[in-house]
Amino acid sequence: MQGDNLASFIIMLVTSIRDYVQLKGRAALQDIARHFRIPNSATVQMLDFWIKKGCIQQLTIEDSQTECKLNQCKTCAGCNIYQQIVYVWLNK
Repeated sequence: MQGDNLASFIIMLVTSIRDYVQLKGRAALQDIARHFRIPNSATVQMLDFWIKKGCIQQLTIEDSQTECKLNQCKTCAGCNIYQQIVYVWLNK
C-alpha cells in the first residue's frame, strides 16, 4: 500500500474497531483481533487510542469458574484459571 492509502486504511480500521466495541458493548481482545484478522498486539494499540479518548475502558477479568474445589493450591499451575482482557464501551 502507498503511504496515503495505508494511512486511510489504518484510520478506517481504528474507527471500525471502535464501532465494533460500541455495537457489542463489551468485547474480549481475542474476539476483536479475530474479527478484524489482525494480531492482538496491533489491536491493543488501536484500542489504546480510544481508551485515551475516554470512549473505551479496558478490564481484566479472571476466569475462576474452574478453581480447585479443595482450595489447597499454592500456585495457579494446576488450575485452569486465566485472565481475559475485555474492552467495554463507555456511554458517551
